[in-house]
Amino acid sequence: LKQIRETPICVPSFSEQKHIIAVLDKIYALIEQRKEQLLQLDNLVKSRFIELFGDPINNPKGLPVKTLKQLSTLITNGNTPKGGSENYVADGVLFIRSQNVWRNRIDLEDVAYIDETTHLSMKKSMVKHKDILITKTGRINTENSSLGRAALFKGETGSANINGHVYLIRINEKLVLPRFVLSILTGIAYRDYIRKVCVGGIDKRQINKEHVEEFPIIIPSISMQEQYVETIEAIERQKELIKQSIQETETLFNSRMDYYFN
Repeated sequence: LKQIRETPICVPSFSEQKHIIAVLDKIYALIEQRKEQLLQLDNLVKSRFIELFGDPINNPKGLPVKTLKQLSTLITNGNTPKGGSENYVADGVLFIRSQNVWRNRIDLEDVAYIDETTHLSMKKSMVKHKDILITKTGRINTENSSLGRAALFKGETGSANINGHVYLIRINEKLVLPRFVLSILTGIAYRDYIRKVCVGGIDKRQINKEHVEEFPIIIPSISMQEQYVETIEAIERQKELIKQSIQETETLFNSRMDYYFN
């Protein structure tokens, strides 16, 4: 407490303080405005899906339904190589774990790498372009719960592999579009559905492979799927521009903070 009381603080004139606050408030307000735009775009995607197809579980529009197994050419989970993290290398093939799979995005900030030999020994779980990845285990008590998060892999075929806590779903594109299926799997209705079918204790739950294979998927016409996917991809491009703007504005905010207070 004594150290806090005796900490020296630079105190500019009152007019200068007001100027600093005005500048920082203006930048901060811009950041919040951009974040609100992102939220509105997310809500637009959700409302567009419901408008076209209705609730994918209750299926009020009476659309045809097939299981995910019927719509896929492969559903599998990966493996954790013997020795676990001892197999990781500084640079190599992406090894995607559950902490890398979020809703509608793959986060590579904390990604691990395996060597080519280990990758080739796990051919079945090699990831292809437009495979859907979904987390197998985790918690279910929050909006960003780690169980059942799903994302589309947009990298090159064969450039990644997965561990035992991630399922790989390879969609038969002659029957349904991967991006359309992903929208179903990441929606609120499916979040509730997964909570009902998962097994395990309070702290950690699991989706069994049988659960994934039996996921019910509504199947509108391909033309309707294409119309929807075209819309959300345009929205996602807008979101990326806004995210870039947020990052740039946050950098400006931090630089002003450093200028004023360091």
